[in-house]
Amino acid sequence: MPSFDVVRVAPNGSAVIAGRAAPGAKVTVKDGEKDLGIAIADARGEWVLLPSAPLTPGGRTLSLGAKLGDGPVVASEREVVLVVPERQRDIAGQPAAQPGQSLALSVPRVEGAGPSAVLQAPPAQRPPAVAPAPPGQPQGQVTVDVIDYDKAGRVIFSGKAQPEGDVRIYLDNRLVGEAPSGTAAWRLTPEAEVPPGNYTLRADLLGAGGRVVARVELPFQRAEVTPEVLAGGSVVVQPGYSLWRIARRAYGDGVLYTLIYSANTEQIRDPDLIYPGQVFQLPTQPPNSVPNPDARG
Repeated sequence: MPSFDVVRVAPNGSAVIAGRAAPGAKVTVKDGEKDLGIAIADARGEWVLLPSAPLTPGGRTLSLGAKLGDGPVVASEREVVLVVPERQRDIAGQPAAQPGQSLALSVPRVEGAGPSAVLQAPPAQRPPAVAPAPPGQPQGQVTVDVIDYDKAGRVIFSGKAQPEGDVRIYLDNRLVGEAPSGTAAWRLTPEAEVPPGNYTLRADLLGAGGRVVARVELPFQRAEVTPEVLAGGSVVVQPGYSLWRIARRAYGDGVLYTLIYSANTEQIRDPDLIYPGQVFQLPTQPPNSVPNPDARG
């Protein structure tokens, strides 16, 4: 079965596309209905295509077929959704100080038949989320990986801690609980109710003598547990959501996740980490956003 392994597009539109197929197979890469190029898989089943012309800005879907001898053309199980931005703009069409970086997303050819995978993504400017331990104290590592709610609506915090130790959780510098950690994972449901509102969440990893050896802080908005809200220009994050999925539902195009990220940087430290209960503002889609006719996520 032929497959895409690598899709890389430089800011000037030049591309490198590579993958696997049966050794000796003739591989055809299509840009929509148009042939983008042909390559021959070598004895190891590897093929590389360098398109003769730079790819123009816009959204497109790359598909793949391979033919061995007189046999039938075998289509790949996955396609690549590719967005090439205009020069000096990002993939959402916003002005950028540096030449725009492309986004390449591997998706199943049959929608819902498997997960998506990023082959190329624009670099994200992410502020550091982890604070170092106080001077003179050993370094450790603590993370907040999941913020969720139980059936009664109580907040549940969980994450990892290395070396293993107790983790104290604070909201706006107020201690709300301590999670014993006999393993590398910790979990805490505060006894007291956390009222709706905006907080700074802090997790301290305790070492010998109760010293803080690692710390992480992040913004947290405790919202009422309600169904997803897209009306009024906001959305309540639900379990399993991603910025890509929210953008696809709000704008019809997942690549516009950068609009949501830019409008909510006070809450989002890392675009790959959002939490149930957070409430994000959904800005108006600008008219110069790069269209993607077949975005999925």
